[in-house]
Amino acid sequence: MKFILFFLFLFNVSFAQSIDFETEKSIIKETFAEYLNSNPNSIANYLKGSKGHELALFGLKMGIAMEEDEAKKNDLKKGLNEFDTFSDSLVDVLKTNKISVQISDTIFAYKYTIGSSNLQKKENWQGAYEMLLDDFEKNHLVRLDTIIGEDYLDLIKKQIDYKGTDKIISREELNHSYYQYTDFSKPCEGDFCVKASKIYRAVFNKSLSKGCYLVSFYCRNGICRSFIFIEKVNNQWKYVDDYPSWLVEEL
Repeated sequence: MKFILFFLFLFNVSFAQSIDFETEKSIIKETFAEYLNSNPNSIANYLKGSKGHELALFGLKMGIAMEEDEAKKNDLKKGLNEFDTFSDSLVDVLKTNKISVQISDTIFAYKYTIGSSNLQKKENWQGAYEMLLDDFEKNHLVRLDTIIGEDYLDLIKKQIDYKGTDKIISREELNHSYYQYTDFSKPCEGDFCVKASKIYRAVFNKSLSKGCYLVSFYCRNGICRSFIFIEKVNNQWKYVDDYPSWLVEEL
């Protein structure tokens, strides 16, 4: 009988495991910097190997291959060489220049905005789930950088049902890699500033191997917000991909 009780105790503990806020904050600190490295608003996006660098490189090479006018082709080749030099120089520039990111001093609890149907209801979520699944399993519309799988859909649902609370932080606690976090009292100008807005609390799967939080930032339409997907790889948390929240909230 004692053995059975001990087994049940271990079983309950294993399923009651959770991540405390200090650890959650540390995970956000590391993965948010990785997300910013892939964001077009960050100059670090043009470091060699980064998303922006690869896209720009592809565009220039395609332009050269398709251009028939020899003078214009030479201009594009010159642009390609200059861009290559610029990307190389960024490595040294970012050793001494931090990128300022304007952000709130609060990590917010996500408050799901009800669209045409309430996705907090199981029956409504099931219908939305089938619609979203194509993006996560097949990515036909190329809304994600790669196929990341349906596990992250379950984390979106956890965010929709989230009952956590806002947490005030010191912005400096998030400083990491190329980034330092500031408030909105200073103007955000030039290549070394990103005008973000809010970061939202993270949720995790049962095995604590995958997670999801949200980020909002200024964009052409005002404020845009995205789900940020992360994964634990070799005991280290990594940014995986992001997905616009309006694609979920308007369902």
